[in-house]
Amino acid sequence: MINIQKLQSQLEMYGLGDTEARIYIYLLRQSSELSVLQIARALKLGRTPVYNALGRLEQKNLVTRTITENGHNYISTSPDNLERYWHGKTIAMERLASQLAPVINCLEGLTATYGYKSRVDYFTGRQGLEQITYNSLRAQSDIYIYEVAMDMTAFTRQDLAEGFRQILVDRQITTHQLTNFTELKDFTDVEDMVANFWDVRYIDPNILKINFEMLIYNDVCALYSIEGNDAFGVEIHNPNLAQMQKQIFMAMQHLAQPMKKDGSRGKVYLAGEK
Repeated sequence: MINIQKLQSQLEMYGLGDTEARIYIYLLRQSSELSVLQIARALKLGRTPVYNALGRLEQKNLVTRTITENGHNYISTSPDNLERYWHGKTIAMERLASQLAPVINCLEGLTATYGYKSRVDYFTGRQGLEQITYNSLRAQSDIYIYEVAMDMTAFTRQDLAEGFRQILVDRQITTHQLTNFTELKDFTDVEDMVANFWDVRYIDPNILKINFEMLIYNDVCALYSIEGNDAFGVEIHNPNLAQMQKQIFMAMQHLAQPMKKDGSRGKVYLAGEK
């Protein structure tokens, strides 16, 4: 039996809002076209949010509408269109991400007159964690990560994760990673990252138990966690905190053991553990 609530949450991960997901699932289960009023009554929603959500679904090519003498009726399209929509969005996001650095530089130039202001940004859901990862592409130098999961596919799709890695390689940014795992499996086809832009080390959990992910770059400390459907994170923008956390990371790095690379796809192990 299909878990509708879980399916709705999964659709939200792929860019559908709560109302959009509810409407799309509802229409998929219907055998005929329905009006805005019929949908609103069935889902106990207002007509305005239903109409607006249908417009967004139509833009994503997940519903189509027909004009009748009484107005517009709507029907769902094939679920395959969700993949086409997400693929197009992914390409667009990767293109935008690759052009983000000069935009950020211009924006920072505008705010320089007023001085640096610390702030905390909050993120929820898997999309929020993806946003934190997108934001890290702004890194102007190395990135430092306390890693709880095996790799970022714990909260994002493999193709997106590969896109993130390739952008970091293109920008020649090295990722320094500390983990409590004594072995990591193959996880990437971005071989240049594994060979030249990835430093992963094991740290004994008796020295440092890593039970919360932290990402440090520029003037940012990002902390995030995912347990089941509970995903949230924060970005703390403060140069002094970021600098201190980088120093702590490097101190821990000196106590950690480099891991041996086995092949070009990210498999590593701790000497003596294989």
